[in-house]
Amino acid sequence: MVGQQFNTAVYTQLAIVFPDGVIPDMRGQTIKGKPASGRAVLSLEQDGIKSHSHTATAAATDLGTKATTSFDYGTKTASTFDYGTKTTNVTGAHVHTYRNVYTAGSAGPDGSGDKSGNSNTSSAGDHSHTVAIGTHNHSVAIGAHTHNVVIGSHGHTVTVDAAGNAENTVKNIALNYIVRLA
Repeated sequence: MVGQQFNTAVYTQLAIVFPDGVIPDMRGQTIKGKPASGRAVLSLEQDGIKSHSHTATAAATDLGTKATTSFDYGTKTASTFDYGTKTTNVTGAHVHTYRNVYTAGSAGPDGSGDKSGNSNTSSAGDHSHTVAIGTHNHSVAIGAHTHNVVIGSHGHTVTVDAAGNAENTVKNIALNYIVRLA
């Protein structure tokens, strides 16, 4: 039984068992009686293990704090911008009121007479200021530095899926056992 062909017209009794005219190749195979599952006679089944699963765990691990690689970012310069000349407005005129007490022999708050009372400062304060800001930029020294990343203690979930056949098997071919009553 090495998978050879035969003439079904010459070997009619053998053709009843192997109607396709080929004797099965049983090298590396074992014979298994036709299972009740309805598997076809002469069908092949590969070897395999019965379906099962395993348990698995992943221990928590403290990965601590990790430092990034040091890198010198040097000095960075902001873009140059001309802010021009800025001028304040001229609406600064105002007065302050103060109390003036008359002293004998002098003029009163209004420049005449002998009287005491409130008086105001001059309101001739309208003026503006012009400030040239001009073109300039700013430099920021960043320099060499690192960053620390805290990873800390953590764990991972592990899933192991079941694998395998309905039963443990070896490579086999299904045959009908023939029992001869004598």
